Amino acid sequence: MQETASQGQALQKPSRSPVIAGVGAALVACAITVVIMMNSSPAPVAVQDQAANSTTECRMMPRKLLVSTTKGSGTVRLREGSYLSPPIKLSTQPQPVVFPLLRPETTPVEEVIAIEGNASDVVITSDVTALRSVYDVAGVLAFNVTWKPMKTC
Repeated sequence: MQETASQGQALQKPSRSPVIAGVGAALVACAITVVIMMNSSPAPVAVQDQAANSTTECRMMPRKLLVSTTKGSGTVRLREGSYLSPPIKLSTQPQPVVFPLLRPETTPVEEVIAIEGNASDVVITSDVTALRSVYDVAGVLAFNVTWKPMKTC
């Protein structure tokens, strides 16, 4: 009977040494990880490669027009193919309309753009070319734009 009681007592007694050893091992692993992370730095070659790629990489510019008015008012939308811009409430401050396609890579591309809405004195300009046109729009008005190849470098 005494033997049974001592076995029950042994089962109920919590063993703390494995728990302490596990916590100690976890702390040591954390300390090693922190030291390694603090001492590691990116390789200088990798940083130089990233800098070289960002400065030498040329990208085609987006197709973008600016829409404003000098004295008129109204709201318009620009359409190019299946793309339709959000409504633009005209003001004297030019507002950009960026079309989904990029400018062409090698040869100019002519495209028809439609202005939809009712507005007087709609000014269409470009921030990269000399384009400047003024229209009075009642419904839909179409005009041609020639997108010239342009890159960011």
